Amino acid sequence: MMSAASARPSGVRDDVSEVSRSHARRPRPVMRLIHHMARSGGTLISKCLGCMSGVMLLSEIHPLGTGQFNPLAQAQHWYGLLSGRDLLDLKARGRIGFIDAIALIERRVRDCGHHLVIRDWTHLDYTGVPFVSRPAYRLLTAEALASRFDLRQVCTVRHPLDQWLSLSRLAVVQGRLNLEEFLLGYRRFAETAREIGFHRYEDFVRDPNAVMRAITRTLELRFDRHFTDNWQDYNFITGDVAGSRGGTEIRPVPRRPVAPELLDTLAANADYRASLEILGYEHPA
Repeated sequence: MMSAASARPSGVRDDVSEVSRSHARRPRPVMRLIHHMARSGGTLISKCLGCMSGVMLLSEIHPLGTGQFNPLAQAQHWYGLLSGRDLLDLKARGRIGFIDAIALIERRVRDCGHHLVIRDWTHLDYTGVPFVSRPAYRLLTAEALASRFDLRQVCTVRHPLDQWLSLSRLAVVQGRLNLEEFLLGYRRFAETAREIGFHRYEDFVRDPNAVMRAITRTLELRFDRHFTDNWQDYNFITGDVAGSRGGTEIRPVPRRPVAPELLDTLAANADYRASLEILGYEHPA
């Protein structure tokens, strides 16, 4: 979920507090967001969502993360949504606010008769490492866009043990994130997911059609049953699933080996226990 920066056709100001009063009385378009933490299966689920007919998906978008994943760059390079006039205007303006950039992209998507879906870079809000030193423990992307759009949101989650086993293997977090910090962020996201509504990754890999049908219903999108045939060829995504243990199939995989000491540490952690209860998971026997 954490990969190299995208090219930037125009600067996007990292501003989470911007509100445009000129739009306050206009009909509010719908903005669809999917939230998940790093190494929780979100890339796979987003690939499947991006395969839905009529969807244009931007990946790992966040007002504090435009230096890594620029929404204007994705909109232009992936979908060709910006005209020559748009690019000239953006160049003349220098830096465009995050909300205005998303609003421009949303209008272009709507003009094409499609629906924009934003895969939020939720990692910045609940873990942060190594990009944000102090997570906000709030969905900053949703907070920013709520000033201009009516939001449709959904969260996806994964068992905290499996997520930690995967996340802790990444070089960019090793030595920068300890288990207690991860579990605190995980619990705070679990609380948010409970408020918004969530689907578990484990349920998705057991029955992808049922879960994707439910996600598209929440986001008010048309369900396309052909996504199971098309997701492998979907390339408009950030994050890397090429080396995932699921290979070319959507299916459950065995849990990685777990040291007994880790299980004991988890069982003694209050954030871990609270998260299991919130999300309906069990501690491994």
